[in-house]
Amino acid sequence: MAQDKREETGMASPMYCELCKRNVVPEKKFNWLVFIFLCGILYLPFYLMQKAKCPICKGEAFGPAQAGK
Repeated sequence: MAQDKREETGMASPMYCELCKRNVVPEKKFNWLVFIFLCGILYLPFYLMQKAKCPICKGEAFGPAQAGK
């Protein structure tokens, strides 16, 4: 039920960041400045292939979410 609700609202599921030792929602940041200067042709494939990062420490090492943390 909770998974269905998350998919409907577009919310990402929380993951456990191995570097900062807490549950976070990984996110990707779109850089409009680079997009404008590169006309989007080179930046869009890069953005689509980049991994989501921890919003706190910018790490990419994630595991399943931990209960109670």
